[in-house]
Parts: sequence; C-alpha cells; structure tokens
Amino acid sequence: MGTLWKDVRYGLRLLLKRPAFTLIAVLTLALGIGANTAIFSVVNAVVLRPLPFAGPERLVMVWETMPGNDRRSVAPGNFTDWQRQAQSFEQLAGYSSAALNLTGDGEPERVTGAAVTANIFKTLGVEAARGRTFTADDAEREGGRVVVLSDGLWQRRYGSDPNVVGRSLSLDDKTYTVVGVMPAGFRFPIQSELWIPGSRGSAVSPSLAAQFPESNLSTERDIHIYSVIGRLKPGVTLGQAQAEVATIAERLARDYPETNRGLGVNVIPLHEQIVGGVQSILFILLGAVAFVLAVACTNVANLLLAHAAQRERELAIRIALGAGRWRLIRQMLTESLLLSLTGGAVGLLIAMWGVDLFVALSPGDIPRLNEVGVDGRLLGFTLFISLATGLGFGLLPALQATRLDPQHSLKEGSTKATEGRRRRRVRNLLVVAEIALAQVLLIGAGLLVISFARLQSVEPGFHPSHLLTARLSLSVTKYKESAKKIVFYNQLLERMRAIPGVERVGLVMNLPLSGSNMNRGFVVEGRPEPKPDENVTVDYQVISPGYFETMQIPLVRGRAFTERDAEDGPRVCVINETMARKYFPGEDPVGRRIAFGDTSKEESWRTIVGIAGDVRHARMEEPPFPGAYTPYAQDRESWSRMSLVIRSTGDPSALAAAVRREVMAIDPAQPISNIQTMEQVMAASVTRPRFTMLLLGLLASVALALAVVGIYGLMSYSITERTHELGIRMALGAQASDVLRLVLGQGLRLILIGIALGLAGAFALTRLMASLLYGVSTIDPVTFVVVSLLLTVVALLACYLPARRATKVDPMEALRYE
Repeated sequence: MGTLWKDVRYGLRLLLKRPAFTLIAVLTLALGIGANTAIFSVVNAVVLRPLPFAGPERLVMVWETMPGNDRRSVAPGNFTDWQRQAQSFEQLAGYSSAALNLTGDGEPERVTGAAVTANIFKTLGVEAARGRTFTADDAEREGGRVVVLSDGLWQRRYGSDPNVVGRSLSLDDKTYTVVGVMPAGFRFPIQSELWIPGSRGSAVSPSLAAQFPESNLSTERDIHIYSVIGRLKPGVTLGQAQAEVATIAERLARDYPETNRGLGVNVIPLHEQIVGGVQSILFILLGAVAFVLAVACTNVANLLLAHAAQRERELAIRIALGAGRWRLIRQMLTESLLLSLTGGAVGLLIAMWGVDLFVALSPGDIPRLNEVGVDGRLLGFTLFISLATGLGFGLLPALQATRLDPQHSLKEGSTKATEGRRRRRVRNLLVVAEIALAQVLLIGAGLLVISFARLQSVEPGFHPSHLLTARLSLSVTKYKESAKKIVFYNQLLERMRAIPGVERVGLVMNLPLSGSNMNRGFVVEGRPEPKPDENVTVDYQVISPGYFETMQIPLVRGRAFTERDAEDGPRVCVINETMARKYFPGEDPVGRRIAFGDTSKEESWRTIVGIAGDVRHARMEEPPFPGAYTPYAQDRESWSRMSLVIRSTGDPSALAAAVRREVMAIDPAQPISNIQTMEQVMAASVTRPRFTMLLLGLLASVALALAVVGIYGLMSYSITERTHELGIRMALGAQASDVLRLVLGQGLRLILIGIALGLAGAFALTRLMASLLYGVSTIDPVTFVVVSLLLTVVALLACYLPARRATKVDPMEALRYE
C-alpha cells in the first residue's frame, strides 16, 4: 500500500508538471465518460431499473391478436371469460383511456385519465398515499361516483390540499367524490391524471358506455376497448400463462365464431410493453457514445505514447538502477488511472448537464424519463467506466514504453530521438482506429439526416400553413342527445367564421398526425360480409361541411359534404383514394353503398358521394390507410370529441384568444384544449426521429472533432520527431513541395485505411438502425460516399496544417536539432 501511495504521489507531481497535457487529457476523457454516463443514466432509469410496482417481474400485459395486429385491445366479454377461467393469474384487471371535462375550482379543463376495473391498483400492488383506492362496490354505486387523483393533479389543481379526500368535483357534469391520492412516484401504464371506476362495472368511461345504453358491456365481444394487466401467480412462467389463455381463446372462437374466429392471445411482460418502443433507440445511442469514448481513449493513448517517448531516458535510467518492467508498468498505469478518475469526476458533472440536454431534446413519449437521476448504480457505472478507461488507454502505452534497451536509450543522450518503428506503428494504428470509429458514427448520423429530410418532404395530403387547431370534448351528460351536439357545433362554426381574420372553418373527429384514429369495419353492398379475421377496416372520420376546403384536401371525384347533408337527409360518405384503390379496384365507387355497423339497419348504409385525396392520419412515416368520412350531423355515436381547424388570413396563433372567448360564450363550462398551429402538430409528430437525428449527429460531430485533433496531433508530433530527417532532406535538395507531399502522403495513407475499415464497420452496424430510417437504405451508397469524402477532406486539412509547417524548416537549424 505504501508503494502504491508513492506511485500516486509521483504520478500527481508528474501530471502537475505538464498542465497542458493533463488538461487536454482530462477534458477529452471527461467528454467521453460524461456522454456515456448521461446516456447510461437514461438507459438505467428507463430500461434497466425495475418498474415501481410490487413484484414487477410478475406483471404482464394480455392482448388479443389477429392477422397484422399482435397487440389488439380486448373485447369486454372475452376479458370477463379470461377472469373466470384463467388459473395462471392472481389478478386480471382492465382499463381504457378516459378524457374528461373537469369543472369547478377554477377554469374548466380537459384531463386525461383512465376508467378501470376496481382491482387495478391491487393488481399493480400500489396503495394510495392519501385515502384509499377502489373497492368492488364503487363501480356499482350510481350517484355515489368516486375518483382517485394523481399526485400531480392534486398539487396542480388543488394546491396539495391535505383535506382533498372527501372533496367533490365535477367530471363531465357529474359529481364525483375524491377517495384517494396516489403516491408521487406512481406512474400508470398510460398517461393519467385521475382514475374512475368503469361504468356499469366495466373498464370504460361513461362517454363510451353512453354509446351502448342497452348493453351489458361486460358481455360485449364485438368492441375491442380494454387494455388488460395481469399478475402471474408465483412460479407461473410467461409461457405457461400464454398457453393457458391461448387455450381459452380457442374455446371462445368455437363458442362465438361470429366475433372471435381468428383471434389469438399475446402475453408480454409489462416492462416490455412500457419501454419496448424506445429500448432500441436508447441502446443505439449507448453504442454511439461508447464509440465516442473509444475515440477519446485512442486520443489519450496517443498523448501518452508521445509523453512516454519524451520520458524514454528517465525510464531507461530507472531500469538500469534495477526497476522491473512490471514496476514501471504499474507506475504508468497509476498515472493513467489518475487521469481517468479525474476525467470521470468531471464527466459526472458533464453527464448531469447532458441529461438536462437529453430531456430538453427528447420527445414527450419516452416513458419513465422523470425517474432519471443519480443513484448508486450510476455512480458505480461512472467509477467502473473510469477505471476501465484508465486501464484501456493506459496499458498499451505502458507496454510499449517499457519495451526498451536501457543501454541503447542512454547512448542516444536525448529525449527527442526519433521514435522506433514499432512505436510509430502503434500510434498510426490508434489514429486509424479513431478515423474508423468516427466514420461509422458519421455514416449513421448521415443516414438519419437523409431519413429525416425525406420524412419532412412527404406530402401530408393537406396544406398546414395558416391553420389553427383546437380540441373539444363535449360532456356526455349535458350533450347526451344528438340534437344538442348538432346545435353546439353549428353555433361553434358560425361564431368561428365571424372572427376577423378567419378564412374557413371545419371540424374533424381525429386531427391528422395527432396520434388518434378510429378503425371501423364495413361491408360493401352486394358483397358477402367479411369474416372477423379478414381485418376489413377503414380509418373512420367524422367531419363537418367545409372541412376539406379548410384543410385544402383535394377532391378527386364526386362532391364534398354540404349543409344539405343533415341529420334527416340521405346518409352519405366520402372515401379516400387508398380505399378506392384497395376495395374498389377497376370500378367507380361513387354511387356505391357501404355499411358501418349492423347491416340489417337501413341507417347503417351510406352512399359514397366523393373520393378525397389521401391524408396521412397516423404518422408521416406510415403510408395512407384506407379512410372514410361522414358528416357529423349524420353520426350519432362517435363525435362527442372533435377537433376544430381554422384557416386564417394571417398568423393563426393570434386567433387563440378569440377562439377561447367564443367557446366560453356558447358554454362557460366547456373546456378547449391543445390550441396549436397545424405546423406545431406536424413538428410534434416527428419529434422522435428528430431527436434521434440530433443526438446521434451531436455524438458524431464530437467523434469527428476528436479524430481531427488526433490526426493533427499525430502529424505535429511526427514532424517534431522528424525535424532532423527533414532538415537533411532539404539540405540535400528536397523542395518544399517534396516535403509537403511526403507528409501528406503519410497522413493520407492512414486516412484511407481508417475510412476503409470504417466503411466495413458501418456496413455491418448500420443494419441495426433499419427501424429508425424512412425512405433510405442502411447501406445507402450516396451517404457512404459523401461521408467518406467529407471525412477525407477534413482529415487531410488536419494533416495539411502541420505539413505546411514542415516545409518551413530551416535546414541549418534542423541539422543542429539533436
């Protein structure tokens, strides 16, 4: 231990004697270690850390499946049978999203919640922080409605009132009593600010239950609305649960062939359900920062090799005095570890800043991001990576520096003797590795840039400029009858048109690129009804007259809706081009009739009166889905929630205050939410690809900068060591151009070898990015060539500057150099 302490003290003195070298090495390492620590802290919180529930390893999601969809929502009737028959689970609980209008105690607002079965919190193994959660009786108490609040809503809306339990509030014009507040760290599988027991014992919101006034929802099998969470019994494996529920599904398919034929079951861990969508992105980023750290390590290793060459005489003297090779290696590794541990400490500070940057750039759909923080695992990772980095970049220079002949080194009599071929080869190999690693990162970033550019150039099917959007959800209590809804929307459209600066106004149930859609099955008149497993569905939209004109969606054939398409008029619809091509190939669909719902009812049948251009309703990177539009005055089921779209003559955001004022004038208790321009909606729809592009681009830029510094440092040091040789060449008649060509040729060889290795690595590794790319191949030749040329030019520039300095060597001074 005493010897180790002496090594530490000696190493500190040596590093303090060379402040420039120490500062550059520490900052280089801090950058690499800090980037790795920052990304690891996110991976740790999102992917590695167990979910904050009791026994999270036993929590699973249970989905129905059908061809082309392995995670389909569950029908209530099937869920009820699973609960009764499955023996693999301690609990099976269901939930569905429930956005509600919250009024009283301030401005009306739209809150996102969930309608749940009473055992949902017991299934998750979480208790309320205040009050209680639900009991089996809560769902049956008509007029005794209860609600559980999230900690965030309790703080934001009720100022952390300690007496909130027992307080009454109004949700969709119905009175609810607060019975509990969940803990601050509790996060539901979907975004939720409050929870209510599902209507009539089901896991659906009152607004959805109102669409089935005569139904016992727990027995419905033709609507798929539940998300199901299960807790496995101790000792039951995922495979056993999958096999049991699959057997039940097969039995239900035999008993109810009209609704269940072709339906399967998929049981997956809850952890995979929550983080599976971002796991691949985070691991790709973790791999990218590992590359950055590798580039940083090669830079510092090169610095240490140069430093060791200058210490050759010192090391030779120590060997001559009896120091063993292991003793010298240990001393040099101690110095490396001092650098890496200092870099790790600074890197931890950089990581804290990096996490803030990550959160600021990240899309809002990364789960558990609020759990990112410093914990024991993160500190342990930083210590481990610092030690591993110190050994990684320090071992090779230590081995090389101690492989010397003391007699030969002492005879040279100078610390500036030309380095041996072996040491030069090692330094060249390190620079080649830097260039190769930077090449891989740059190609990955280049592919993402091209992918994002092509995504941005996709035509959405409408013109987003000068459009303002807003979300409205009517209370199912106040606006239960269709006539009242129609009156409200008619007044709304009339008032919006009267606002100065408004050019056109429209309504749509699900705004394009908002992430919401509604798929409905349909039947074409004169054709047999499709089987349940055939997945004959369309994206169903309810709109107002004037919607196509407001969005500037082209009408390809037929007509759009008018005010004559009222509740008592002939039922009509407009389909999109994709639906026309897919379901009416080689024929004109205008004039044909299709039915949504029960084909035995005449009101289910609609005549196609027009074909509209395709709109990308889901996501920009997904092709248009077959779609159908119906006028809101002729749809009695699905239009309690609508989005308002306004085309303005000027800045659309300037209309926001007037829009709020006019809505309040119609109904002071009606909230309006998500007021934003259509360009903001489009930007939000591509936040994840933008985030990945920016972050990988930033990491690639850092790697490129480090590689350029590395090759510049190598060439500068090489020229310094070869000053005597260059002086002799110039004294014998070599011209400045000859010296320039000599030095650049040496650098170009290293660059080309590094680029060739980088191309091979990129060819192999970019395949992992296939799911992140749109419209570009993982081996896109243009990207590979352009990035290679760019890196060659930048690296040659880094070589040119020291090479130019070499041409100005004075031969007389150079001959006296040693």
